[in-house]
Amino acid sequence: MKKILISLLWLATFTLPVVGQQRITKPFHQTSNVKTIPQRTCGTGELDHQYEQWLQPLIQQMEQQNAVNKGAAVVYTIPVVFHIIHNNSNVGISYNISTAQVLSQLDVLNEDFRRLNLDAANTPAAFLPAAADCEVNFCLAQTDPSGNPTTGIDRINRITAGFSSPPYTNTYIDATIKSATIWNTSNYLNIWVVPDYSDNFGNPLLGHATFPSGSGLTGLTGNFGTATSDGVVLWYRACGRVGSLDPSYNKGRTATHEIGHWLGLRHIWGDSNCGNDFCADTPTQQTANFSCPSYPSVTCGNGPNGDQFMNYMDYCDDDCLNMFTTNQKTRIQTVLLNSPMRVAQRNSTACNAPSSAPVAQFTANITSIPVGGSVNFTDQSTNSPTGWAWTFTGGTPSSSSQQNPQNIVYNAAGTYTVSLVATNGSGSDTETKTAYITVGSTTSACDTITNFDFATDTATILLSGGTGGVGYASGQNNYGDIAKADIYSISGTNQTVDGVFIVFGVGTSSGTGQTANVRVWDNNGTSGLPNTILGTTTVSYDTIASYASTGDALWVDFIPNIPVSGDIYVGVEFGYNAGDTLAIIHCADGNIAVGTAYERWSDNTWHPYSLAQPNGWGINVAHLMLPVICPLVGIGENNASFELSIYPNPAGSTMNVMLPNLQIKSDVQFTVLNMLGGRVSSVTKPFASNGIYLLDVNELSQGFYFLEVRTKEGRRLEKIQIAR
Repeated sequence: MKKILISLLWLATFTLPVVGQQRITKPFHQTSNVKTIPQRTCGTGELDHQYEQWLQPLIQQMEQQNAVNKGAAVVYTIPVVFHIIHNNSNVGISYNISTAQVLSQLDVLNEDFRRLNLDAANTPAAFLPAAADCEVNFCLAQTDPSGNPTTGIDRINRITAGFSSPPYTNTYIDATIKSATIWNTSNYLNIWVVPDYSDNFGNPLLGHATFPSGSGLTGLTGNFGTATSDGVVLWYRACGRVGSLDPSYNKGRTATHEIGHWLGLRHIWGDSNCGNDFCADTPTQQTANFSCPSYPSVTCGNGPNGDQFMNYMDYCDDDCLNMFTTNQKTRIQTVLLNSPMRVAQRNSTACNAPSSAPVAQFTANITSIPVGGSVNFTDQSTNSPTGWAWTFTGGTPSSSSQQNPQNIVYNAAGTYTVSLVATNGSGSDTETKTAYITVGSTTSACDTITNFDFATDTATILLSGGTGGVGYASGQNNYGDIAKADIYSISGTNQTVDGVFIVFGVGTSSGTGQTANVRVWDNNGTSGLPNTILGTTTVSYDTIASYASTGDALWVDFIPNIPVSGDIYVGVEFGYNAGDTLAIIHCADGNIAVGTAYERWSDNTWHPYSLAQPNGWGINVAHLMLPVICPLVGIGENNASFELSIYPNPAGSTMNVMLPNLQIKSDVQFTVLNMLGGRVSSVTKPFASNGIYLLDVNELSQGFYFLEVRTKEGRRLEKIQIAR
């Protein structure tokens, strides 16, 4: 008997020139647990000393005012937006760093600039009198430049944005990426988290920043922020303290250092041997320190305490840095009170959620019902509406002022529009979903069926062992099984199989173009086993491998739809080719009382997985496959009647669908389905003479969907992605 040894965890689909810090001598290396960057140095530029002609008198005024006020605390809060430049990857993968990593960086900033960092305890006793709370907080922006709600995390697909492939230069970032993505510098600290980048000489960089402008002096050569450049740039592996980070720069101190520059601080050694950073409480030191020196480290005659190498404006590794000084704080506070751009930023209200009219949104618990069926509606409007006006065409009642109307009954077959007007003290907004509710005399809409219970079943891949291993119960193995299937019972008459979603847990491809067959069988074999093939679609191992790697459900479309009734089998038939492997996810043994999984052995005989005899698995399971069942009448499917182009894809808030060869001047229906085949939204557009149809997809969450395009000529189903 085949013996079960291990199970696979459920896949992700269902649970699942400026001041710069420079990395030198070694090329980019992505191993997160190895120190890859030997030291950090300054990439370019210095702040012109004439800057001090403007700033020092203001600092003196600040110190005099502090003496009068006896140091009364004034804490400034600055709104931050993180622009994450990524390479079309999912959140948390590669350059598209996770939200947790961004939040960890924000935490570090609020700890370091308020001296709440736990490693403040490592400051040597001699420097404790100078250590300071800079009284600066940072918040993620809640309002974007258009006045709309935001998370303060702006994810930018560089492909969609038209940016070149990384690695970048700081010049390209400043001239091209910043200007195309920057948010109003009067209201936000812009932080760009970018892929690998370097200076114009090829030296990799950790980060760089712009200095606060506004002195009014002429002839200065500092690198001051402008409306198209102001802000901070961080290497994605030196941002925050969680995620895949370089081990030398994994405490978030690159951002602390760069924002120090952004607030007017110089390097602690004054960018010259025994130089001046214009802060009296930072001892004069020879030059930058690296790694983490032993205390005291005496240079430039600064004994007995030596260099203040633990200052954030030195160049030591992250875990060595732990302080700003009182003079640095005064410099920062003076800049915040006098640099026009910093004054505007500290006075920004972008940390507050927008106060505006509602954005009307809603959903229904079901959108396809029989005659006499009922629907429950749920308000999803944003910006806190206080009033709701619903209109249910064809429904009883036909209107409602409740927030979440329940049991709206539809007594006549057809397709019906639903409208919601959401209102608050700032105004109102209307959301209308055309042809949203489909009502039929029996089952007039498509339905997704499955034997896999998502609420209770455990997603599993069973691997049988023994000497050399036997292989996958639900795929290729040493027994030479050549097909896997599940049995499904089709209710009613005039039904068809439109397609099937299949979740592969294992998929590899040899790249030789091999294919597997997705089939539907009748049950007219001996004892009701599979026999007659009702329909087939071919799928390449390349495609299977791609979907298995991401955990996405693979949609397999049967064209034309396959008429079915009673019991049918749906599954995959495959061969054995070197380098090509597949296995379908199924539930754990016993999740289903009577197993619905079947297999065809190498002798072409069909057997249930539950068969308790030699070469049988002896388990009760169901495959994770979801056939989509549609009524026979009105499907009208044709795969060759028109061409179709979707752009951009991935899309943000809108996408275009182009039907350049559409000959029949008819309305076009667009329906969005989720990855399980559930209907998300539907809209009908009148014929467009230019063949281009603009779709609003702003309501869709990030992820993958299917777009069904239906005309009098036929039907097309295409995969789309929403990425913001």
